[in-house]
Amino acid sequence: DLDATLTHTFATNTQSIFSNAQSSCGPTWEKDPTKPHYLDQVNENYNLLTSYSSLLKYCDMGIDRTPIQPDHNNLVRLAQVKSLPCTFHTREGLRVTSLSMLVELAREVQSGEGECEVGDNKESEQTCASISSGNNDGNARKELHLYAVSAGRVFMFAPKHVGEIFELPHVKGPQGLPVSLEVMSLTPRVFDIYNFFNRDESAAIVDKALKETSETHKMKRSSTGASGYNLNSKRTSENGFDTHGKEAQIVKRRCMDILGFDEYEESLTDGLQVLRYNKTTGYFPHLDWIDDPRKKEEHNFDSAGVGSNRFATILLYMSDLEAGDGGETLFSHGWPAGQADEDHVQLDDAIDALR
Repeated sequence: DLDATLTHTFATNTQSIFSNAQSSCGPTWEKDPTKPHYLDQVNENYNLLTSYSSLLKYCDMGIDRTPIQPDHNNLVRLAQVKSLPCTFHTREGLRVTSLSMLVELAREVQSGEGECEVGDNKESEQTCASISSGNNDGNARKELHLYAVSAGRVFMFAPKHVGEIFELPHVKGPQGLPVSLEVMSLTPRVFDIYNFFNRDESAAIVDKALKETSETHKMKRSSTGASGYNLNSKRTSENGFDTHGKEAQIVKRRCMDILGFDEYEESLTDGLQVLRYNKTTGYFPHLDWIDDPRKKEEHNFDSAGVGSNRFATILLYMSDLEAGDGGETLFSHGWPAGQADEDHVQLDDAIDALR
């Protein structure tokens, strides 16, 4: 199995791979000395890999930190250690699923495909910067970067700077247009998506939502929470759901392609939520995931352990408004892209200025 083979290969060569790099492959949570990783207690075969164990511990975090995904039973454990492997993705999120696929990706780099020439415009510079080898010789060439993802976890893009471009040739946009991401913010991680959907898809989705008559799916006052109909004074918009409409399915599958899933899994998606805001409605700042502090739900939403929760939200704007007409999305914990540090205004200062 490719995942197990790559995990073993990288684990047994970790020292040489990272000897000249400031990198650490290993668990990112705070270590509890009273609860050693289970791989520290396995059979003597593991001793052969003791000095290279960080990657193995990262790939298999143990039963208390490995969510069980739909493809869990398809994972092939490492022959010696019997630990779970990582999955591997390209920088652009494409899941590498076979040796032939890996070879083809490597050939594209070796043959010079993906070389870029820096033009006179800013977009050209950003695109070349995103695939540059990092050398200072002026010859920007495409490199093959592989990202290891822990078993049971999901791929997440790793942007380096605002304005960085991620070309996604494996994602098919409407009319075959090329889909790409531009980094708008590193913290929080925000991207602008180009050529993701078109006006025809937008019109069809809105039209279906307005015509929906089902009580659970029709347009009505928005609610919050994982289940039930719970009104919240901090959310005054209207919304409806489209879970299985033709255009909704196309858009949802495109979402999964962008997020690095090699197979579509309906159980991992929400229904397409169609929201309507008028001049007096909105949604207060919130963390866009499902909170269940009293453990009332059957599902485990604690993604720090074996649970799962939302890890990405894709917003599609179905109507165009002029500047100042409303409809904006505000990321309250991020600064405007390109704003100098000295221009940042702290909350208390902003309140004082408003008063």
